[in-house]
Amino acid sequence: MDHDWTRLGAALRSAREARGLGQAAVGDVIGVKRGAMRNIENGALAKITPTIRAYARAVGWDDSSIEAVLNGGSPTYASAQDAESRDANAARSVAGSPEELPLRIQAALADGPLIDTAVINLPGDDDEGPDGQMVVIIKGRNNATPEQIKRALLRWEEAEAQLRRTEGDTGSKQD
Repeated sequence: MDHDWTRLGAALRSAREARGLGQAAVGDVIGVKRGAMRNIENGALAKITPTIRAYARAVGWDDSSIEAVLNGGSPTYASAQDAESRDANAARSVAGSPEELPLRIQAALADGPLIDTAVINLPGDDDEGPDGQMVVIIKGRNNATPEQIKRALLRWEEAEAQLRRTEGDTGSKQD
């Protein structure tokens, strides 16, 4: 049976938009640039890749949804409990193990849906590059509605733009 890659791309785009997510936000989460997102959503695919699976998870699909859509069916969504567990595990994996994180951070990661993540370079004082990196995890409130998640994502995108403006700063030495 031939797979309908265009249908898969359109279904992923529709699921992304229904969650109020932009291409850039999903691309950042799954680690691809906007061009790759466009290719996926336009159906310019030839096989199921880990990136496509990550995209499906990012929009809340369960693991069998890609094949279902390719074969003419509909996606199914992971249960809220499965999604929350997956989000918490992904967030905790940032430090390698939950025990490596401060208790305050462990508690914050356990609550609410994961909305986005970012790694932002800290400005450096010389030509050797950044002095370090900041890891940002954006969580929504527990039992957030799609509208509340969309609002939180928009607020994060505004805050991220401000943070990224300083990312390229080289810093200034004061005598």
